[in-house]
Amino acid sequence: MFDYNKLSSYQQKFVMGFVAILTLFLVFAGFKQFVGAVNDFRNGGVNNISQTVSFTGEGKVTAVPDTAKVEIGLVTEGKDSISVQNENTSKMNAVIKFLKNQGIKDEDIKTSNYNLSPKYEYNKGKSTLVGYIINQMITVTVRDLTKVGEVLDGAVSSGANQINSISMFVDKPEEMKNKAREDAVKQAKEKASTTSKLAGFRLGRVVSFNENISGEPPMYYESMAIGKGGASSVSPSPQIEPGSQEIKINVTLTYLIK
Repeated sequence: MFDYNKLSSYQQKFVMGFVAILTLFLVFAGFKQFVGAVNDFRNGGVNNISQTVSFTGEGKVTAVPDTAKVEIGLVTEGKDSISVQNENTSKMNAVIKFLKNQGIKDEDIKTSNYNLSPKYEYNKGKSTLVGYIINQMITVTVRDLTKVGEVLDGAVSSGANQINSISMFVDKPEEMKNKAREDAVKQAKEKASTTSKLAGFRLGRVVSFNENISGEPPMYYESMAIGKGGASSVSPSPQIEPGSQEIKINVTLTYLIK
């Protein structure tokens, strides 16, 4: 049996210190349990860590292409490189002048290809240089879709003999996404406010935000190929149908409950 009085003074001090530390630990542990019990009672037995609630919202916008890119080209043939370049430059300058007269800005007219190559004729296994060919292509951005048909028709009438394709798209898709996002967040907040009042709890700060986007602004392609031996103009002017597509954004807001 343990006899405290038989211990040396050093051993007695050690035991007393150990007992004091153990007592403080038990008091602290008991106090922590007491505080936890009080909090559980105040919160209906729910731990603060899991005290969150989530609400969803949805925003929709209809995206309609508002801009077009047109590939307009010119193929020029001649007997020598100098004359073919001069002829090509004169014709392309006429096409560009027409485009600018339609209100198309300089930054919306870009040379996407320029190629000068020799032309050979082959006879009995021998090749003979007979001239040169220039293939020049410009990419034109048309920001008024009602003018696309007129641009195509006028470009060919001005001297272009190659039109490869048209692509239509939304020029600023982020603006449309932001509008859908704004509507989705607003809807989620309205749900949160209504539900908290009906259920009798107070909302704290937002602790997480999740987003899902479905549908992207559409891009349409249409083949408008006109060969160098084609008609001198597009008749009638092509009718452009940009179509539309719905962009949908779903968001989830997660709140702390006070």
